[in-house]
Parts: sequence; structure tokens; C-alpha cells
Amino acid sequence: MLGLIVQLIKFIINMILKVYKPKWLLRLDDWCEDKLGIDIIKENKKFHELYPIIANRINNLEKNSHPCKELHEFDAYPKLISRIEELEKNIKK
Repeated sequence: MLGLIVQLIKFIINMILKVYKPKWLLRLDDWCEDKLGIDIIKENKKFHELYPIIANRINNLEKNSHPCKELHEFDAYPKLISRIEELEKNIKK
């Protein structure tokens, strides 16, 4: 049971680290490593050490990526909706 909780905490921390690296989280990792012998961020460091080119490409992609857009944010959305409504009217006739 304790192992499951530790794995869950590791997962949550790794997800937070993918978005940003807060100083408090890095201090928490250092504390866990010193006091409990649990290294949470080690897996991420290993990946960057083993595959530096891929890690750099991933970092560049994450910097250049943008949040997804919803349909109503696209310029063609009003035309698309009017076309769909027109087709629906034709089907009902």
C-alpha cells in the first residue's frame, strides 16, 4: 500500500515537472532523496542523459507548442455552422 502511494506521488510530481519546475518541488525532491532515499526526478534526468538530442527536440517542441483551439475560435467556424444548418434544413424537407 505504501508503495502505491509513493508511486502516485512520483507520478503527480513528474506531471507537474512537465509543465514547469517550481523551486519548492525541487527542494521537496532533495528532501525526499536525503531523508527518505527516494529520488523522484532521477528518471527524468536519466532520460535526458541517455537521449540528449531527443530531449532537446522535445523541449523545443514544448516551447513552440500552443494550447488547442476550440471550434468557435477558428475563422471558418461561422461558415461551417451555416453550411451544416443549411444541410440539415435540406434533409428535413
